[in-house]
Amino acid sequence: MTMRLSFNVIKTSVHSGNLTYTTNLINSLSKYFPENQYLLLTQLNKKNEVACSFTNCNALQYRNILANEGMFGKNGKAWLRRVNQTITRMVADQSDLFHATNPTDFPEGIKNGVVTLHDLIALRPSPWASPESIKFYQKNISNILQQAKIVFTVSEFTKNDAIKHFPEYSYKYFPTPIAANPLFRQIQTNRDFLLRYGITEFEKPYLLYVGEIQPRKNIEGLLEAFEALPGTIQKELQIIIVGSAKRHENLQQFHKAIANMKSKTKVFHLQNVPTDDLIKLYNAAYALVYLSYFEGFGLPVIEAMSCGCPVLTSNTTSLGEVAGNAALTVNPDDKEAIIYALTKIIEDQALRKALKVKGLLRSNDFSWKKTAQTTLDGYKTAMEV
Repeated sequence: MTMRLSFNVIKTSVHSGNLTYTTNLINSLSKYFPENQYLLLTQLNKKNEVACSFTNCNALQYRNILANEGMFGKNGKAWLRRVNQTITRMVADQSDLFHATNPTDFPEGIKNGVVTLHDLIALRPSPWASPESIKFYQKNISNILQQAKIVFTVSEFTKNDAIKHFPEYSYKYFPTPIAANPLFRQIQTNRDFLLRYGITEFEKPYLLYVGEIQPRKNIEGLLEAFEALPGTIQKELQIIIVGSAKRHENLQQFHKAIANMKSKTKVFHLQNVPTDDLIKLYNAAYALVYLSYFEGFGLPVIEAMSCGCPVLTSNTTSLGEVAGNAALTVNPDDKEAIIYALTKIIEDQALRKALKVKGLLRSNDFSWKKTAQTTLDGYKTAMEV
């Protein structure tokens, strides 16, 4: 059975976890199931820019028919959003299914839609989501889950979290764990590329963090635990933080945390790092330290493992599920446990070697081919509803 599937891809110019998911999913679907037709809805005059994110495949077709919702400023945004939703519903009516890869892209009233639920962080009491996201989820998510034929979740944890909040739609939840881009792999790298980022002691070992700069990621927990280590250990290492902040107050808080460090440990903050350099950073790191309080999946864990980088991560939410027994895990709320785990992964060379081997094996359990196949199974189920 061949299918005609449509997607909204107007956000490909903004780097995000959703962009990574959308581009890898569509590229994998078109690669492994080219018999289907994939309609990609873009903004007017944006086809060439958007096409750079996708493979050159006859199964992909572009429709440059959506408006830039910000073109008339704040006053026109709501109106243009309604126009885009009307256009999207018209395209969806001509498709077998419309897949909203993020709930914010799900058009109200659509009859043949499926949606991907990455997490329900916005419904948590902790102020980890933006006010806009909190407002959107509180107002809309129940209706979206009700209207969607199938709800893909990026992990078993997110599925269970959805069941906890919205048990009435539990029959719709379809776990489709994601994966690292195949580009993330073991390589031999000369570390002098770090000089481009102002890291002059490029041969000095470093701990690595990759992800958004925000309180939920518990970067301060990493910095505070590192400060509590013996001075002899601190002198041997530096810290590299890779990521951007979506909110200015989060960036300010991060800079304040670095400024408050009493040790002379060098902490480097890198932004807009291209994939080639990120792969090198993973390959050359002592370990990835990813102590997030809450994740719907936790892609940097699998990216690091795919590159043979030992991982220290949280044992909560989806991270324990993703890491399995291939990472050193710890309660992100337990400062003493973090200090102990950090000391262990730094000082125990045999442990790092074991985690490297386990991580490479664990990363093989996740692939975009599997994700594409599971997603296609979900599409077939949705067609039968």
